Amino acid sequence: MSFLGKSFVLLVLFALGVSVGIYSPFSASGADARLSVESLEVQFPPRGGSLALDGRRRYIYLPLNNPGVVPVSMASHMKPGDLIAGVAVNGKARAYPLWILVAYHVVNDTLDGAPVMLAFCEICSGASSFRPVVDGFEDKSLSFQIHGIARGTFTVYDYPTQTVWSPFTGRTLEGKLHPARMDRIPLIIEPWGDWVKRFPETDVVFASTKFKEREHGRGENNLIGAEYIPQGFADVANMDDLRLARNALVFGVTNLKGDKSIAFPLDLLEKQDQLFRYRFADESYLLKKIGEFGVVALRLNQDQEERTYQQVGNNPFRLGDDSGGLWDEFGKAVNETGGKRDLAVADGYFTEWYEWVSGYPESEIAGSP
Repeated sequence: MSFLGKSFVLLVLFALGVSVGIYSPFSASGADARLSVESLEVQFPPRGGSLALDGRRRYIYLPLNNPGVVPVSMASHMKPGDLIAGVAVNGKARAYPLWILVAYHVVNDTLDGAPVMLAFCEICSGASSFRPVVDGFEDKSLSFQIHGIARGTFTVYDYPTQTVWSPFTGRTLEGKLHPARMDRIPLIIEPWGDWVKRFPETDVVFASTKFKEREHGRGENNLIGAEYIPQGFADVANMDDLRLARNALVFGVTNLKGDKSIAFPLDLLEKQDQLFRYRFADESYLLKKIGEFGVVALRLNQDQEERTYQQVGNNPFRLGDDSGGLWDEFGKAVNETGGKRDLAVADGYFTEWYEWVSGYPESEIAGSP
């Protein structure tokens, strides 16, 4: 097939929102014929210099743009144990099944009229969502696509400026907008059945269960915290810091200034019966593990630090203080006490140790001597 022919096929597939698989030296599988017209080998031009996989044949995943959703009553494609990435914007909740996300890795969406960018990597278990608006583009949101690899995972770039970003920190790595960052939208990974108990009015992204038959994203590639790390990721990762096992699950947090970092191992949070209150970089944090993988992580302002907090509800999750205030797992106030003032969300995300320490080699580890 000619280059123009290949470009046309890619353009058509992009318009249809289909993810195309191209052979990769660091991917677990070669051709993925189930979701591509054919196995296309495309040489992508440099975008962003050294961070791109210049001159290599690789898997290129087109993003999932404004996916179709259905309410709980119509979610026959979902099983209670299916892991989802759940977000809530202005009280509106949406679930993104991980078995769909592995086909795209990047989602450009709109929830309750607000733009949302969401990213997930089944290799490093990293997951984050952001409000894709930055200074200079206040009147429109940015859209993203996978760009290359760096720091043990993939990178993304925005279409308007081709600035390269970390998909999980929401910070630029290089390009026209550098340095810049996006505001984080808190995200929780947990089974669909648990999410529905707390958010019965949620909707969920829809796709045929045929997606579950894809080779990519299954087996050793599709397990949260799996030991598998492809060589391409390992080549650009910090594989030498073994303070924790490379695939240990952590919730990593950076302070408000962004100059200090800390990893909270999930097994440490698992041992906490109530809220885990932790002081880091002269800031106070509240963390609570919910379910197998979910982590609530909030940062207290100075005037909030003197209060006592505890979990007072599970379905729905409720956090209460000694003055009668109530908040949900995303820090949103749910009663009038305190003037419905929200708690700040910690700037952090769920991932594996090797990916976290690749971006933050000086990271502290909570609970370490």
